[in-house]
Amino acid sequence: MDRQFPDEELARLTAPLEARAIAALEQDDDPALDDWLQRMETGHLGLHMLSIHTLARKAGMLRRDHGEAKAREELLRIGAQLMATWVRQYRTGDYRGAIADLVAIYVHQAGAVPQPLEETDDAVVLDLSPCGSGGRLEQDGFADKHPEWYGGWRDGVSSLCQACKACQGALNSALGETVWSTEKGAGGHCRMRFAKPSGRTAPLFSDQERTALVTTRVQSARARLAAGGRDIRELLEGQRQEWRPWHDFAVAWLACFYGTALESGGADYLDAMLAETFEPAFQVGFPRYAALSDAELVHEVAQTWHYHCADFSVREESDRFVFTLDPCGSGGRLFRGELWRGLLNYGDDLVPIMDEPHPVNFHRVGAPSYCTHCAAANRAQFAGHDAGAAPLFFIVDGHAQLVPGQPCRQFSYKKGVSGGGVAAELRKQIAPNA
Repeated sequence: MDRQFPDEELARLTAPLEARAIAALEQDDDPALDDWLQRMETGHLGLHMLSIHTLARKAGMLRRDHGEAKAREELLRIGAQLMATWVRQYRTGDYRGAIADLVAIYVHQAGAVPQPLEETDDAVVLDLSPCGSGGRLEQDGFADKHPEWYGGWRDGVSSLCQACKACQGALNSALGETVWSTEKGAGGHCRMRFAKPSGRTAPLFSDQERTALVTTRVQSARARLAAGGRDIRELLEGQRQEWRPWHDFAVAWLACFYGTALESGGADYLDAMLAETFEPAFQVGFPRYAALSDAELVHEVAQTWHYHCADFSVREESDRFVFTLDPCGSGGRLFRGELWRGLLNYGDDLVPIMDEPHPVNFHRVGAPSYCTHCAAANRAQFAGHDAGAAPLFFIVDGHAQLVPGQPCRQFSYKKGVSGGGVAAELRKQIAPNA
């Protein structure tokens, strides 16, 4: 195949949505601006949905395989790791900063509808109608349709909400007081209560801050435009990174589940966990990607990387597009120790480097455990492609990023490329008998 796109066209296809919105703003093209704002608002939707489904299914798998009591112990241990930075922050007396960052996790979940914060003499309250994670899954009926994965707990609380409550429990236990609690309601509603420091009745947040903390950049831009203002460029620039609090928290959560799997059953059990919890959610997108043209494909994958908080460049080869990720927004940033708040680092509890080669870690010695889901993604795509049911749209070179600081590589193959046309070494990286 020949190259299809000049460099200028490839740059246009891979530009972030916010660049398109800024161009429309500068050209006073309000219909186009409105269209780009709508797309920006849901730019992280696919990544978000993949995260909440895989997280819920992992919690459900722990309960299924180890029993509810053991699953609760593991969820509490995961919660303790995720809450470690908040424990330190609360102990310094920074309730205001700790609460603001906890709120940010939930405000930026796709589909969440947060109400302005309310503040009483003893607490700050966030109402989510619905919550964008566990509440959204409940609202969509997954706990009833698939109780093995999403529901079935004795107290009636669904799987992802169990994991959230474990975070609360771990934080409260470490501090010796209840600083964060939730009350679930109908239709995915959740009321979060954050206790204020004992004896402090003065407000932690101003009226303006209580609204600003639950308002996204796109919502602020729309409000400013509706009031006749045009000075929204600073709201648009970098918007793709705005959801980083939830993005990175989900990355850390997933990484801890992988560590739990490795401890309980080794690489084989982690492999099975990914096959049963990640791959089914990942495969849902196969028909959509199969229907895309090459131009649509490279645009779609580029937007995924933009909202995955990655820094990358793209080049076109005869049979594929090559994304050089420096770093990848999840495993690459974790490998470099760059997650939000310093949430997690390799060497922390439940975040191991894998010493033994296995198909799930690309047959590597010293493999970062989080990146195993990329091996699972490759496996799902090769299997689907060989069966005529999936494109090779997101193949990762598992031997590119060998040490922190190196970039990773991902390939999106063009339509009409047969599985046999894919570099043999990429298949060998995940082959059972390599």
